[in-house]
Amino acid sequence: MKLQSTMKYSLCAMLTALAGHSFAAPDRLLANDGKAEDYFGYGAAIDGNTVVVGAHKADINGINDGGVGYVYVLGEKGWQQQAKLVAKPLSADDTLGGKVVLKNDIAMLGGMRRDDKGKDAGAVVAFARKADTWTQTEIFTAPDAKPGDAFGQSVAFTDKVLVIGAPRNDAKANDAGAAYIYTRSGDTWRYQSKIMASDGAAGDLFGIDVAVDGNTIVVGADLHDKTAENAGAVYIYVQDGEQWHQQAKLMASDGGDTDIFGVRVAISGDTALISARRDDVEGLGVDAGSAYIFERTGTHWAQAQKLTSPDGAADDRFGRGVALSGDTAIISAMNHDAQGKDTGALYVYKKRADGWHYSSKVVAKHAQPGDQLGWNIGLSDGKAVIATPHHDANGKESGAVYVQDLNQYSAFHIKNQVSVADKGKTKSSQ
Repeated sequence: MKLQSTMKYSLCAMLTALAGHSFAAPDRLLANDGKAEDYFGYGAAIDGNTVVVGAHKADINGINDGGVGYVYVLGEKGWQQQAKLVAKPLSADDTLGGKVVLKNDIAMLGGMRRDDKGKDAGAVVAFARKADTWTQTEIFTAPDAKPGDAFGQSVAFTDKVLVIGAPRNDAKANDAGAAYIYTRSGDTWRYQSKIMASDGAAGDLFGIDVAVDGNTIVVGADLHDKTAENAGAVYIYVQDGEQWHQQAKLMASDGGDTDIFGVRVAISGDTALISARRDDVEGLGVDAGSAYIFERTGTHWAQAQKLTSPDGAADDRFGRGVALSGDTAIISAMNHDAQGKDTGALYVYKKRADGWHYSSKVVAKHAQPGDQLGWNIGLSDGKAVIATPHHDANGKESGAVYVQDLNQYSAFHIKNQVSVADKGKTKSSQ
């Protein structure tokens, strides 16, 4: 398939980095057929030189809010659109692309409101690339699907393991939630098991977000009430042969009401990054937000650090998005008022010998109020994808996505970097 150039450049859309490194100018991606209220960027993922963007409210061939995915690849002429991913069948209000994940030549788009197994039971549609051509390969639905389960609200996978969250599954209790695990052999995915929190309760929303690395799965339950109402919890599962068992339950050492710890999760090796984006941070304000680093030694998990914004304020929602790869972590604050109310920002952290330290802040240079940069983020090989589905370039809330190469620093460097990696209590979270 011939690449179709659809990049739209705009000086007013460039990003800048503050209080750390200065980055080379990023690229902005827009849908070539974008329209108002498509919410391009509601889901977004990056892997190497490929980006997939979901526009979950896009109308496709007269189907209202069916949703779609756009594929971009980086070539000699910059980022170019390679494909448009349309599910078959597709129905009104499927909202395909509300969640997007990408690895190697496979893209998976969540459609939590698809009706394949009942109204809003949800599904995940997989697409595979061969050469430059993308083809739909599979539609995943829960084997015990029920209406309203929201299967596909969260998705994560590796070459061998796929995990799909259904946070409104009622098997344990109303909206207690569940996650489904599939394993891959060759080109075939096989359903393996369903996991639920050992102490799950009504309204926990176990499966609101999921992450996987190797044989370890992380599942968020952001409305779990163990330490306080809606304080949240995260569950760790590890594989033992054909079985998955719970290895740990993680909770913030200082968790409080409505922190929603676990609303976003990420894992890299033995390190987990967990959002608590409605944490009321002392000195910053109500719902300023935070994120926690947990580390595993052997089979034991412990809180290592708590990260807060160096310039945060009330309602920033620091932790809207989290991503982690090796010694780099990125955290977004969608309501940060960097360039106007709720314009949003992205914060970059680097791990050093003494822990995680704030490195840089990325904001939209000429953002408009309400853009909420960082609604969704991703990280791969030092490149960050930063989504702003409320951006108005193609009409109100048509959406946009930025790709920032974190490796391409300019010569500018701030010597005195601000560290916000405050050490948290290291008591066992189990």
